[in-house]
Amino acid sequence: MIDFTIRYNKEPFDKGIAVELPMNPVTLSDLLTDLGYEPPEKLKVNSTGKAYTIELNTDTNMGFAIVDRLCDNDTIAELNNLCMVICKCSDQDYIYQTIRNSDVRCINGIKKLFADRFMEFSDKLVLNTKLESKPTDFLVKGCIIEKAIPVSHRKFESIAKAPLQDEPLIAKYSDVMYADSNGMCHCILIYDREFGDGIVINSEGSNYARYAQYVPLAKTIYEQYRATHLNELRFCCPIEIYQHIKDYPRDNCILDNVDMAGYADDINTFIRENDLPEELEKGLMHWYTSEGPEDEIVEKVFSAHCRVEAINGELTGVITAKIIGELSDESMERFTDYCIGQLSDGWGESLEQKYMRTENGEINISFWSDDEAWSLVPEEEYMGDNTQNLEMSM
Repeated sequence: MIDFTIRYNKEPFDKGIAVELPMNPVTLSDLLTDLGYEPPEKLKVNSTGKAYTIELNTDTNMGFAIVDRLCDNDTIAELNNLCMVICKCSDQDYIYQTIRNSDVRCINGIKKLFADRFMEFSDKLVLNTKLESKPTDFLVKGCIIEKAIPVSHRKFESIAKAPLQDEPLIAKYSDVMYADSNGMCHCILIYDREFGDGIVINSEGSNYARYAQYVPLAKTIYEQYRATHLNELRFCCPIEIYQHIKDYPRDNCILDNVDMAGYADDINTFIRENDLPEELEKGLMHWYTSEGPEDEIVEKVFSAHCRVEAINGELTGVITAKIIGELSDESMERFTDYCIGQLSDGWGESLEQKYMRTENGEINISFWSDDEAWSLVPEEEYMGDNTQNLEMSM
């Protein structure tokens, strides 16, 4: 409907983007932030004259009508959502004529034109649900969600419209759906990644939604559950801090981690200031790529952030991971290997290439070393090993 182009006004020119709206909001956000742009929720439709330039083009009447009504405060996320809703309409001519004949001058104005027609545009809470005629009771049964599965809006709609048809996703997880001896139903939750509603399903061995219930705002409910049921898992590793002196061997510039313990707060501030915007919420997990649709790490590990702390008087690298439940031994090993890779080649390499200024000159912080003694281990193991080494040295 609308071609969206964004490019830097200065180098790097190769990081321009040209896509057609509407598109998946998650994909659009990842595409922009991965290249260093602001997320679509903050990106104004008219950003010409800043560090980058935005262009909106279209060859459709509907697109022209929308672009003509935009204002400077409208965001790319709002525009994408507007296009997404309108594209689903069957009577495009009516929508077009209504916008064209109006005097609105912003996306919110367009939404108000159709507030009674589209729940996405309403300024009141709208719940998708099914009302029963003269219900006799509202007795409920406990449902344990064994698996939460996000799907595209199109996929969700196809399941919601034909719940009695065989569905590969339901068949795939049929072994985790059953009713136990305590009267609890073990179910899966399939939810709309874009609009948030969901369906709780207990197939009882079938390949279709034999027992099911539509749940409005299921995505929000699930994300709130995750946020309040996170466990903290900490990993520790030795770090190396050295002075940055041009043309001077690094090995001769390494600083004592005991002496550097007093710099912990300053170093952590430096780390936070140098993290990319997209890393603020999820840390290292922002860059994690699932090895498959059933990857336990994606499902259970919410975030993994790096910092330094004084442990046994010595400055130490710490990764704090927020996890739902527990990881299997295999997933724990894979997650640890992933973190090591980030410390050596990804996040850690980027940090080490930056210089932190102190009253004693510039320093570099390295979370990784090719020394055989270096390792990343759970905090309990690290504390035990270092306490034993400390006692032996006394």
